[in-house]
Amino acid sequence: MKSKRRSTALVLVLALLLSPLAACSETGKDEPSAARETAAAGGDAVPGSEEAAAEDGEIHYYEAVPTVDYDGWTLNIANDGISTDWFSGFTSEELTGDVFFDDLYNRQIAVQERYNITLEEINNGSVNMIKSCVTSGSGDVGFGYVIARSCMGLISQNYILPITSLPAIDMTKPYWDQGAQKTLKLFGKMFYGYIDISWDHYESMAVLFYNGFLLTDNGINTTPYDLTREGKWTLDAMYDMMQKVVKDADGDGQMKMGKDIFGFCGRDFEYLPSLYSSNLRLIRYDEEQETYVMDVTQDAVMAVGEKIGKIINDKMLSISGGNDDTRKLFKDGKCLFYSRLLGDFRNLRDKEDDYGVVAFPSLEENTEGMVYVQNPYAILVPCDCSDTERIGTLLEALGAYTYDYILDDYVSKTVIGKGVRDRESAELLRYYMTVRAFDLCYAFDNKTPISAYSVGVVNGNYASAQKRNEKLFQKNNEKTLKALRGD
Repeated sequence: MKSKRRSTALVLVLALLLSPLAACSETGKDEPSAARETAAAGGDAVPGSEEAAAEDGEIHYYEAVPTVDYDGWTLNIANDGISTDWFSGFTSEELTGDVFFDDLYNRQIAVQERYNITLEEINNGSVNMIKSCVTSGSGDVGFGYVIARSCMGLISQNYILPITSLPAIDMTKPYWDQGAQKTLKLFGKMFYGYIDISWDHYESMAVLFYNGFLLTDNGINTTPYDLTREGKWTLDAMYDMMQKVVKDADGDGQMKMGKDIFGFCGRDFEYLPSLYSSNLRLIRYDEEQETYVMDVTQDAVMAVGEKIGKIINDKMLSISGGNDDTRKLFKDGKCLFYSRLLGDFRNLRDKEDDYGVVAFPSLEENTEGMVYVQNPYAILVPCDCSDTERIGTLLEALGAYTYDYILDDYVSKTVIGKGVRDRESAELLRYYMTVRAFDLCYAFDNKTPISAYSVGVVNGNYASAQKRNEKLFQKNNEKTLKALRGD
């Protein structure tokens, strides 16, 4: 498979998307418009009407969702325990003065009042709650929030409804993740969805935080932000930057954490992010065999593996690891690139250095790639749902409200700050949110291709890794694919 190239027109589109003006006009949500305030206050605009949806020339998605009285119904959300490392919840109990949590509280109140429902989040294990709900036929769970690698078990055992079967949803709307529909549609169906209700599909984006001071101090005038805008953010460009920054500070011929300056630290994410930024995959659908097959021996895949391996596995350049030591290395100004999920921004708020956020680079210039999302939680609807119209309408309402009134606050006031580098990162982040990719190995809960690829990156023998693992991949996937096809 060869990398898909942007045309000149597409490069211009990206430049427009990343311009400060486009960043504001794309969302139109730095502050609620007068029309939105009128609708929220119960003015002349009636929620669900075309007039409300199109006032002042903007599209107000929340106002366009039909209003229905659900007679005090309780929407139970099955979730796992709340994480202390990233935001994994749906509701906020009270107004606190924190913009993001207050937005969630206001969403909860607005949707509850408009639809005459109660939102109840139960953090007691989403998978088991869905199974218990379906087995008992209670219909108690409206929807579940399930980590990607656990979704296929529920799908293959017929515990959930394909989310595309809900009559009230419109997955062309921007609050439904469009990248997920490009990478996770299986046999014409979306079995689960990513929608702007929750935040893990944002916070699980694999990104690089970069130190602007280290660039300046080493005479590097072009930043990853600049190169992204120019279509020149490649693995070679990243490697060249690292070479200029890396320093054996004490001259002892060894690179030691805390003493010397590294080019890369943090997680390797199984070497996947630069595959997606290069528009490559480890799994493809074979039309002749009518099945999914693994293919780690593509020339471009091996080329990415060689370059990313040279960056991450060179101990004179990089330190890999998901522990707090690599974060401290970056925060102390001793590493140029820090690889982590976007949600780690919370642990960098006290960093005083000038730093930005960028996606992993691609193999070639001007590549129309995507941003890899690592094993994120997804929305699933149990198969014993008694009213698919109702759950679809409420998903639409929650997603539309979030897109209209919360998403920009999340980007500009929660994740990103107000400095120059922050504005650049916010522009990139808004674009990355529209081109996210979700890995099929995690979707199938079958990581054999990832294991084979990782072996190839380390030892260079992709053909041997492919041969050893492809039969195991097919065997493990046979039952899954039968369930997906409905055999």
